[in-house]
Amino acid sequence: MKRIILTISMCVLLFSMIGSVSEAAGTFDAAYYARRYPDVVAELGTDPKALYDHYMTFGINEHRFQNAQEEADALAVSNATQNVTKYVDIDIANQTLTLYDNGEIRLQTACVTGTSGRNDTPVGTYSIDYKCPGKYLTGRTWKCWVDRWMRFISKGIGIHDATWRASFGGEIYKKNGSHGCVNISHSAAMQLYDMVEVGTVVIVH
Repeated sequence: MKRIILTISMCVLLFSMIGSVSEAAGTFDAAYYARRYPDVVAELGTDPKALYDHYMTFGINEHRFQNAQEEADALAVSNATQNVTKYVDIDIANQTLTLYDNGEIRLQTACVTGTSGRNDTPVGTYSIDYKCPGKYLTGRTWKCWVDRWMRFISKGIGIHDATWRASFGGEIYKKNGSHGCVNISHSAAMQLYDMVEVGTVVIVH
């Protein structure tokens, strides 16, 4: 009887460990990581937890990719910006907005993109086609004033300040994101507005 209880306890512990690794890893793909980085496998083997720990401890700082989609996105950004000196990079997964100019970061700030699965900010390469220092944004259930508006999709998707938000970044967008726009702090919007022009490239990925 004791042996049965011990066996069941060990199984429960094992499944809880696997579940916690999977939940913590999020979009981490251990099989991809092993194929992509044989040098890591040579040192650590193919244990998913060991590979995930390596990615979190070393891989991020070494600019390694955690899955195939992330690598494809990075390649797309690289291709899109090959002949562009200034562009705004909107990273949905990391919830950051970064302005690059001649290869240097001019501005980087946390953001909130469209609510995941409902009002996703469209991915792709665009350009700012309209900007104004103040505007009411209206919809079926809202009407709000923003001090800085930088539109990059004609149907009404743009970058703007969101003074009604107490914080930006993290996982806010998963449950309480925007209607599709890119929300940033008031101070960041004021700075960005003066740094970009109509025609500045915007890459959402």
